[in-house]
Amino acid sequence: MPFFYKTLPAALSYAAQGFGRLRLPQIIRCGPYAAGNGAVGLGLLVGALLGLSACKANQAGAAAPGARPATAQLPPFDPAGAKQKLAIAPTKVMIFGLGHLDTAPATFQVSWLEPVLCRLRAYKPDIILTEAMPGEQVMGLEAYAAYHGDAGKYAGPTLQMAKAAQADLHLTAAQALVQANELCKKGDLTAAERRRLAGLFVAAAEPLSAAVQWLRLPAAERIGADGISPALAKQVTLWAGLRNEMASVAARLAADLGLERVYGAGDHLSDVAQPDFAAFKAAVAAEPGQVDLFNHNTPTFRAIPEEAMKLATAAEVMPVLKWKNSPRFAALDADAQWLSMGRSEKMGRVGRQRLAAWEAQNLRMAVAIREATAPIAGGRALLIVGASHKPFVEAYLRTFADVELVSVPALLESKPTGCTE
Repeated sequence: MPFFYKTLPAALSYAAQGFGRLRLPQIIRCGPYAAGNGAVGLGLLVGALLGLSACKANQAGAAAPGARPATAQLPPFDPAGAKQKLAIAPTKVMIFGLGHLDTAPATFQVSWLEPVLCRLRAYKPDIILTEAMPGEQVMGLEAYAAYHGDAGKYAGPTLQMAKAAQADLHLTAAQALVQANELCKKGDLTAAERRRLAGLFVAAAEPLSAAVQWLRLPAAERIGADGISPALAKQVTLWAGLRNEMASVAARLAADLGLERVYGAGDHLSDVAQPDFAAFKAAVAAEPGQVDLFNHNTPTFRAIPEEAMKLATAAEVMPVLKWKNSPRFAALDADAQWLSMGRSEKMGRVGRQRLAAWEAQNLRMAVAIREATAPIAGGRALLIVGASHKPFVEAYLRTFADVELVSVPALLESKPTGCTE
């Protein structure tokens, strides 16, 4: 017998609508057994609906005391809440912010950093990251130069060194990195193996890690041999002695702690999101005082006073680094350099676009940290980075399930055994 549709009386339809999820349409489908006796079928349906209503009432009455009402909103998902239930202690991450040392006054001496290095050695990071781009990104920007433009310029001579080492070793950057990782696992490397490892890191576009190997070698062993040419050996020697935070702090610290490498967390893939430079320049010019905000030339900053913090003497090192890592600097700098563009009507979408690119860059840095810390759950990581990045990277890291931030001001105020002021 074919199926047919029978209209449900309006009164019953309204009653059915009161059952929430049990709501029935006004049109119900009846099978062949209902076709012969519509009244009986309708009566059975009414009985079933009334029975379900009673069942629902009983379930509500039997609910456990204190049960959450059906209409209550659950709190939004927050992965950071998982830190309270981890089987082992959370992974600790320190974001150490500073001004770029290559812009310090000519009188600045790297030896003045020893009190800072002493405290960082006491922290004992398992991995160290820098603002340099990872080799994979350096090679990627080269491969996609037609799309990314000159973003690869921030790699400096890294690319030229990498290509020379790749030609010497007959390896691609990826192949060199695989071999370098395998050699790192061996431990207790000979001088020849360290030279080989340095050459592999250069080929992988990771010259700072090559510098770590160089610093771990006795000076007499820092020669061109075992896979690294004399020309590249000379360049790695220069990298190991650069007056910047990546070499003078990160690579030096890694060598002191017996680590085999440092990791690049810097990013310039996000440069593609930046506004056109001419449009950005015009937008900045249209907003009175924006350049002063960028340069910290405001009454608030002049009251610090930042102009006296130039690392011109050894006595200035600790005060400057304490200031650069303070919550107050983070709030003032982030607002002046970045958030101000979002508030500016005159800068409009151009300012918002520049802010978006900055956020994307810092998000990628946070992701690089999280990826590098994956194998060291419960361990310690350290990022050496420009101070303007610090508040943004820290904010993103706070959202992760297994990251606990470590206070830099507390570290600098501490006095580990053997550390001077």
